[in-house]
Amino acid sequence: MQLAQQTSVPGVERDTPAQEVLEGVSSLIRAVRCIEHRHLWPDSGLRRADAGVLKVLAKDGEQRGGEIAVKLGVDASVVSRQVTALEADGLVSRRPDPADARVSLLALSDAGRARLEALYDGFAHRLRVALGDWDDDDMATAAQALRHVAAAVTEAAESVRHTNFSTGD
Repeated sequence: MQLAQQTSVPGVERDTPAQEVLEGVSSLIRAVRCIEHRHLWPDSGLRRADAGVLKVLAKDGEQRGGEIAVKLGVDASVVSRQVTALEADGLVSRRPDPADARVSLLALSDAGRARLEALYDGFAHRLRVALGDWDDDDMATAAQALRHVAAAVTEAAESVRHTNFSTGD
């Protein structure tokens, strides 16, 4: 794939392995978005952001919208708008929080779980086809490396965020 071979900024030499990782991740993100837009999202009836909310609910169960917002790194008002649309589509249910009646607890509905599973099944199928010459061990190694990069970047971002909040910068 030619995109992965190009530098991020023409005329700027790659001088660190970190730049190589950044370019690889950027290329992967572009490729995944291409597959999503061409093949998955139009058929699923979901937007990427909707799938993010549904995935958090599938993984972590019933919770407040504010908790979802923190996990997704967005403002609570963003999640509130998404949940309103997802609830109207029958993909999310809402009930009063027994600990605080001013707040709702959100849960993934059966329809939401089915829609999310169909989306990810389709994506997994496309990925399996794209990586047809990879065996399961190759995929597991790549998955571990990607999780490691994501965890390290997330931890670094959290560290910077906490430092900025504590110093007021």
